[in-house]
Amino acid sequence: MEKQPFESTVSRNLDQAVDLLAHLIRFPSTRGNEREIGCYLKERVENLVDGAELIPLPDSLMEDPDYSFRIENFTYGGTANLRCKIQGRSKGKSLAVNTHLDVVPPSPGQENPFSPRVQEGQVYGRGACDAKGQVATLWLVLKTLRDLGLRPGGDLIVDFVVEEECGGNGTLLLVRQGLQADAAIVMEPVELQVAHLVRGAVWFEVTAHGVAGHSGSPGSTVSALKEAINSMESIEKVREELLSVSRRSLPMIADHPNPMPVTFGMLHSGNWPAATPSEAVLKGVFGFLPPYRRHEIQEKLRQAVAPYRAEIRYNMLNSDPAFIPADHPLVETLVSAGRQAGISTAPAFMNASCDSWRYTEQLGIPAVVFGPGSITSAHAVDEHIAIADINRAAVALLYFIDRWSGLG
Repeated sequence: MEKQPFESTVSRNLDQAVDLLAHLIRFPSTRGNEREIGCYLKERVENLVDGAELIPLPDSLMEDPDYSFRIENFTYGGTANLRCKIQGRSKGKSLAVNTHLDVVPPSPGQENPFSPRVQEGQVYGRGACDAKGQVATLWLVLKTLRDLGLRPGGDLIVDFVVEEECGGNGTLLLVRQGLQADAAIVMEPVELQVAHLVRGAVWFEVTAHGVAGHSGSPGSTVSALKEAINSMESIEKVREELLSVSRRSLPMIADHPNPMPVTFGMLHSGNWPAATPSEAVLKGVFGFLPPYRRHEIQEKLRQAVAPYRAEIRYNMLNSDPAFIPADHPLVETLVSAGRQAGISTAPAFMNASCDSWRYTEQLGIPAVVFGPGSITSAHAVDEHIAIADINRAAVALLYFIDRWSGLG
């Protein structure tokens, strides 16, 4: 088809996209508080697509073995994903796009996190880049298609999901309901690069046991705190062993300083300096890469802590890595579209976990991660996104849809 005026139409709608982003930031859509934002967004997009449907999360989803972060006595009460669809005009290749409406709680010291601020070409506020800026980008894409009277050759399915931050329960629902597409793009802040390798993550909780007693009777006591520290060291050794294998199989991370981080985020033990504690609880995250999968990691960590009077649980977030080769048509087409939009786009590695693995591993749909904003800003006290990057991301996606499916 002839070149379409994507740039001018996107630019004309950019102020409206920023206004939408500001409205979205005002919703404090932390876990359990996502219902209103979905209803609002439906009103803003339903005239741009063939269908916009709120799909409530049933309480029965909490019984799914892949459900993350169960909360006692929690109910969904109408919390829903929002699915938008544009019917393909022919039998072109279909595309699924995903981003999320939920946010993490405000950072310590973050003032007025749900009061958006526009300053020097940046939008500030909780969720500005992770991931409400992605929502605004997709609104720009849909608005441009409608303004230009264009329709893709294959179906375009856009899912605005909930509960990504706590492990991807919103996307888990669409997995269980079934989805077919020739490719998927998960929108996250990756600096407009095409992340075709996304690491996995296993969140763990280690409980170490000891024998309590007075500091004056060390022969009859066992410090649970020391056992937890020994468990930490053992987990680090597992990481070193697995990382050496992943570096050999994935040349793109060969020189990365820390592509498989292990984070020990919380350690609680004892109630008195001169008393040996009988219990210590350690919580953390184990990042990992192919060729490993989450169940392998869980077993290796279980074996690592077993010698230290400790047990380990995995009742939080557990995700596999997502990977497709750099020469996959999805990667090459999106990279080319980004460059056509004036972006220095390239195949990339995302050193964080997201919902893309549910497409590659659970649905069998090739997927990449793409989007404006930086992971260094996500969850930060000054979370922000550049308005110009929202503009460029929307143009790149339009060129991609044209190349992938054919617009007409």
